[in-house]
Formats: sequence, C-alpha cells, structure tokens
Amino acid sequence: MSVVFKAEKWLKEQMFGCQACGQCVLSHTAMICPMNCPKGLRNGPCGGTLDGKCEVIPEMDCVWTRIENKKKEKAFKVHLPPDPALLNTASYVNLVNGKDRETRLPKRPVDTSHLSAGSTLAEKMNRGEFVVTLEIASPLTEKGLPRVENIMKRVADHVDAVNTTTNAGGKPSLHSTETAKVVMAHGVESIIQFCGRDHHQEDFLGELDRAMEMGYKNFLCLTGDWLPQTERKVDQGTWFPMDSSQMIHFANGSLETLKARHGVVPFLGVAANPFSTPMPVSVDRLKLKREAGARFCQTQAITHVPTFQEWYAQVRAGRETEPKLTIPSIPLVGSRRAFEILCRLPGIYVDDSLRKIVSEEDFQRRSLEWAFEICEGVVSCGAAGVHTMNFGMPPDLIDAFLREVRDRAAAVRG
Repeated sequence: MSVVFKAEKWLKEQMFGCQACGQCVLSHTAMICPMNCPKGLRNGPCGGTLDGKCEVIPEMDCVWTRIENKKKEKAFKVHLPPDPALLNTASYVNLVNGKDRETRLPKRPVDTSHLSAGSTLAEKMNRGEFVVTLEIASPLTEKGLPRVENIMKRVADHVDAVNTTTNAGGKPSLHSTETAKVVMAHGVESIIQFCGRDHHQEDFLGELDRAMEMGYKNFLCLTGDWLPQTERKVDQGTWFPMDSSQMIHFANGSLETLKARHGVVPFLGVAANPFSTPMPVSVDRLKLKREAGARFCQTQAITHVPTFQEWYAQVRAGRETEPKLTIPSIPLVGSRRAFEILCRLPGIYVDDSLRKIVSEEDFQRRSLEWAFEICEGVVSCGAAGVHTMNFGMPPDLIDAFLREVRDRAAAVRG
C-alpha cells in the first residue's frame, strides 16, 4: 500500500467518509462521497428511498438525496461503474496518469432518437393506445411453469404484455426469458427484466443479445433490491455491478449493433418511484434515465393519486407534445398476508385508504373497486396504461379487473 494512498485515504476518510474507490467523483457530487451508498450507486438514488432515508440502512440518510439537495447544477450524464482494478489505489495518482478517466468523467448519452423501437407494445404506446401489462414472477424451478400456463390461459386476451420477473425479492428463480416462453406461446409479448445487482456490463449485453435472438423485444432495466442474505453495511464488497442508468446507457450504445443482428430495435424501459422524497430528486432521476436511452417507464405501486398527479406533472413539464410512455402500477390486494408483504417492499408508500379497506372483514370486492378508482385517477392524469400487480387477489377478481379496466380507462379518456 503506497504512502500516497495511505495519506489520501486517511485525509478523505476524515473529510468525506471516503470509501477508496480510486476514481474519485467528489467534484461531480457536491463533495459528498456517493460510494457511501450501500449499493455503490454513482448516478442518483435507487427507487427504495422514502422520506430521504436509505432503503438498505433505514436509520441512515440517503447519500444521493443529500447530494442532489446540495448540487447547484443538474448534469444529465451517466457515470460508468467503478473499475474494480482501481479500488484501494490513490485517486490522485490515477488522475495524473489518466487511469481513472473512463470512470471518473460522466458520459454523454448516444443519440438514438432516429431508431424506433420495433415491439408491438412500443407501437401501441407511441400511437397513444391504452395498454395493460401484468406482472408474473418467474417460478423458482421449471415445476412452477404450469402455474404460468394457467394464468396465461385466463389473461392472454386482456393484456398487451407480461413482465416476467426474475429473482423477485432476491430469491433465485428461473430466468425471465424461460418464463417468457410460456407467455410468448399464447401470442402475448413479454417484458424481460434485467437487474443491475446481478449483472456486469459484458454478461448483461450478452444476455440482452441472446434474449433478442429468442424473439423478445421489450426489456425493463432495474437497479435491484438488496439481497436478503447480504449484511446491510457500506462496503466495497456490497456495491452493485451496475445501476439501471448504466444498463440503459450500455444497451443504448449497442442499438445499432442489435438492430443489424436482429433486424429490430429493442424497447428499453426503466422503473420510477413517484413516492420517493424529495420529489424533484425522483423526477430528475427519471430524466437521467430518459437521457441515457430509456423509452418507457413503469412505476412503483400507486396508492395515492394526488401524489402521482403532482409527480407526473413534473415529469411531463416541457414535454407535452411527446408520446406518453409512463405506466403506473396498480396493486390488486386480496390477502392480508400479501398486503403485509406489499407494505414491506422497498420504496412502497401505502395510503391509509387501502389500509382501512384491508382492515374490513370482507374486503376483496372493495379492494378491487379501490384499484379501479386508482386506475381511473392515473388515467385522468395522462398515464399511458396500467401495470397490474397481484397481492393475493383471487383469480376471478383479477380477471374481472383485466376485463373491465380498458372500458373504465376509455370512459375517463372520453
């Protein structure tokens, strides 16, 4: 360990809580070290931030909320993931010899606006059609695929696309593309999910390429939740390989190659949380993802329409003539046990109106009507569609929601 590194580490630890990444970005982050984020994020907070607190360590202020509150200028560029080879080396030396240049300086996004995404979902949304998507978690093993088959038999005629979630809650499961085979067999498009927590750049781009080879065209890039078995602490060993902004940036830079190989441009999406506070930080985070190349957005569960309305108005400010490409998530709550899971999910705000309904003796029908009311509310704000998330609702009530939701949305739009 060099003398320069020892001296720098001691000084920066005292002044900035330095985590010795060796490719210092303090000049871009209001002199607050972003690597004190347990996930090691270099492009803003994750979607789990509520009330300015860290998703991973709730008693700690979110590092990126502190940074964004202090920054005077907003630069919508992407910092690449830190180079592991530079960890625990002297950043001053790396600055002089230029080794840190690639990861220290933020990157301008590649302009791919001339490339139109080729999925049916993209075409519908760009035409302004109301779309309905559904969440189906990939089963842990192939033995769970008949469950997916049974769901698709019921819902195929009522949904435009299905998110096939991988490793939900951090539990290892079948890959999103395997579950999506069942979805595709029913003539419905899938939205394949990739998680920065689980991928480095090369294997992510390789999996994206293989997924397109299999015929998939819609992709949702997520930073990811904290793995349940991982100790909650700030440490280089817990930093995520990528965040969603970096995933979108890398994929966007490969669009020409992907189009040449597969004859189609993928429809790249991201997640956003309207309930993250302070709200302008959430709005700017989504703008960064858009600038990086994101084409559509699905939100966290919406349980309070006025908050979504305020957030969406800020998101759309100055973009009134552009297509509306935000799909809010609507939770269908039919089980108190599943409701408790919803309440514990990172970044989820649960409004008291839903809590009151779930406390009633026979609440499922009332919960369904509440979901319709939320749907009508977000549609009145200009949402492009709705994403349906099931939290223990019986199949017949899920089907009722999917059958009626388009008519309800049409009535509001009309």
